[in-house]
Amino acid sequence: MATIRVKRGTTKPTTSNLQYLGELAFDYNNNCLYARNSTSVVKVGGELELVYHYEGVTYTHSLSYAFDPDYIYKVHIISSTQGISSDTSTTYFYYRTSSLTNLPGSYLSVYSNDVAGTVSKTSARNTTVFYIQDAYSAGVTLTSGITKVIDFEISPTFATGLADTQQWVAYGKSVTTVTGQGDAAISLADFVHSFYGNFAAMYINSGLNLGSPDLISVTIYRTLRK
Repeated sequence: MATIRVKRGTTKPTTSNLQYLGELAFDYNNNCLYARNSTSVVKVGGELELVYHYEGVTYTHSLSYAFDPDYIYKVHIISSTQGISSDTSTTYFYYRTSSLTNLPGSYLSVYSNDVAGTVSKTSARNTTVFYIQDAYSAGVTLTSGITKVIDFEISPTFATGLADTQQWVAYGKSVTTVTGQGDAAISLADFVHSFYGNFAAMYINSGLNLGSPDLISVTIYRTLRK
């Protein structure tokens, strides 16, 4: 049987790695196959493509990534801390340009938890700081630490034509709970962020600044919108 070998590597290839139309390369760290088209390198098969990942000992993260309006993005954040200190801070984002200028917009966040019987709402317009009202509810005696899981999509929108992206919309959920208890308290926040400008960077602050240690993981996937 004949053997067909393609180029191999540990990351997604670039157009400088694949010079010919239809040329293939295999990322064996992430088990992904890529092909060169007329303008770029695209993943072969699978709906979501991993385009960014970071893990570190911190409660904040600043990332630079060229968000392309031909794609819809899925962002998944895990932030956690150990210890018995009860941090009730909320999460906030800055959406930025490539030069790290904060983009303006509006946000809406709706919050509930398993302790209080009420639902609260926060919102703002024409702001550059975007909150997610996801504070820990302090509903149980804390013996382990706090964890936040934030999952949301970012979508482009259009103005005068399908290639005229001006506004971006982020929408999703944040769950705040504990790191290791069977009687875990749970807080839930639904949020929407709407911001304007050339989106190319993001600053994330989970609020879990307890230093015992603080851990964060940020993963971004994308899928073609057409």
